[in-house]
Amino acid sequence: SGTLMPASDALSAAGLAPVQLGAKEGLALINGTDGMLAMLVLAITDLRRLLRTADISAAMSVEAQMGTDRVFAAELQALRPQVGQAVSAANLTRVLAGSGVMAHHREDRFHRVQDAYSLRCSPQVHGAARDTVDHAATVAERELASAIDNPVVLVPTGSTDGPGRVESNGNFHGAPVAYVLDFLAIVAAD
Repeated sequence: SGTLMPASDALSAAGLAPVQLGAKEGLALINGTDGMLAMLVLAITDLRRLLRTADISAAMSVEAQMGTDRVFAAELQALRPQVGQAVSAANLTRVLAGSGVMAHHREDRFHRVQDAYSLRCSPQVHGAARDTVDHAATVAERELASAIDNPVVLVPTGSTDGPGRVESNGNFHGAPVAYVLDFLAIVAAD
């Protein structure tokens, strides 16, 4: 339990001085673009870890159901040259390569006509998710290199550019980050 008191009294009792904000520091504290970008970078990191785990889980499912890894062959993936799909299929092939269970029935072409849809399509689903995460990472990289301040001070870059100037702009708007965050939400839900 605490005592309700004005912030200035609480700061003083703790030996602290109130923060004195300078020009545009208040805006920096309440503008959401930087926070959105931080969430995007964290989401990308988490989803990349999750997708590695998903490939391992899919490989374990194929093995447990005595499925085949033939559907993950590179030449089959090349028929649909989606980058993430090829990466996922290669991961599944690599994880299953040393499996004793797989070796036991690898040449059993009469076990079933084809494995379950959920097993066969793992690279397609995981790959589409990977491609989406990669797109989001491209947006994050661009945003990390961006000046989202308003107004901005433009300095001359050459002797003929004239003096520097202050210009208003809309680069602070969070749409590029918001859209890929929504796109990643679809991936996470799927």
